Amino acid sequence: MPTQSPFSRVERGVNLIAASRGPAVLRDINVRTVLHLLRVHNPCSCSDLARYSGLSVPTVASSVARLEQIGLAKRLGKGSSSGGRPPHLLRFNETYGYVAGIDISANLIRVGIADLSGELLGESTGEMGEKPWPMAVVERMVALLTALREELRIPAKRLLAVGVAAPGITDVDAGMVVSVPSMQGWENVPLGPLLVEKLRVPVIVENDVNLAALGEHSYGIAQGEKNFVFVHIGRGVGAGLIINGQVHHGPEWTAGEIGYLLVSGGSVQPIRKSQVGALEAAIGTTGIERQWRELAAQNGHAGLEDLSSGEILDRAAQGDLLAQKIVDRISDCVAMVCSYLSLILNCSLIVFGGELGMHPALLQATSARLEEHDFAHPRLAITQLGTNAQLKGALRLALQSADSVLA
Repeated sequence: MPTQSPFSRVERGVNLIAASRGPAVLRDINVRTVLHLLRVHNPCSCSDLARYSGLSVPTVASSVARLEQIGLAKRLGKGSSSGGRPPHLLRFNETYGYVAGIDISANLIRVGIADLSGELLGESTGEMGEKPWPMAVVERMVALLTALREELRIPAKRLLAVGVAAPGITDVDAGMVVSVPSMQGWENVPLGPLLVEKLRVPVIVENDVNLAALGEHSYGIAQGEKNFVFVHIGRGVGAGLIINGQVHHGPEWTAGEIGYLLVSGGSVQPIRKSQVGALEAAIGTTGIERQWRELAAQNGHAGLEDLSSGEILDRAAQGDLLAQKIVDRISDCVAMVCSYLSLILNCSLIVFGGELGMHPALLQATSARLEEHDFAHPRLAITQLGTNAQLKGALRLALQSADSVLA
């Protein structure tokens, strides 16, 4: 006899509870169970679904009929037989509905639309504008999303949920962007409710680095990792914490706001949510470019060309001594942060993202410093998703929301 899965044992326990509440509740749970398994094992037969779920064949058949009536399941025809009558195969209808992801960065807004299998069907990018006031950004987001949906010929009623990656501290329950120090006017902005009013679909707003972590956990190098940290280093600096497979927020939604950490040798100042944090000021793009100018002046090279932060790291990789000094300083800070994260969370993996976090020169220098430790030395890696991590995470968040309304 085939071994029954833990899922089937749990499901039967849930069914016993549901049965006491009425047959309608039990039917709904059975339909959701069959839908979940159809998506996981797509395509498969009714007998497969009965075996996976531990439910009876008539119960599965009834649930499948309901899914076909809704439009969430379709018949493919007969599959191969190992003896006896060939089974009828079913597939999940991933085009029953669609989800959207929106990523807000310093200067750009990226929008993507995916089907219910998570496949990205199209994306669009637009500039934030010279004055990125909240309402202007909301209008721009809606316009970009509407144009992309119409380009893909997706009816508005088929858009089931939208996930938004927002910079700064974000209250997910309220859909509130609490603070974005680098963006004027972005304090206590009810971004979720504003978008719901315009789009008339569920909207979930989450911190962008948290969504980068979710994207990496779902589709990237961190698949299967129960505990890891995504560290973003670019214009902003932050961390997304995955603990026991879930994004960790904390009661005030500030878990992972490492940009506010103190820097060795710096003065101790109260943390202000409206101000850029000490670590972010030191190792973000603006801080690196400032250090380049200061070191150039100190070394008698005041007329040295201004370089972008990425170009400075490129110079360091090519052996430029001035640029290497900057990378040494930054990697000391980053290694310290990685050690602290490992000591507190004992995470097995730290994934780097962002314009600077993805640069090999910084990863190599940070790894070298961590290797000097006896412990608190997690594995370091660069994101597999690159600049798509936040958008992928936003789409994943939207898919999770859409799942709650299916069937």
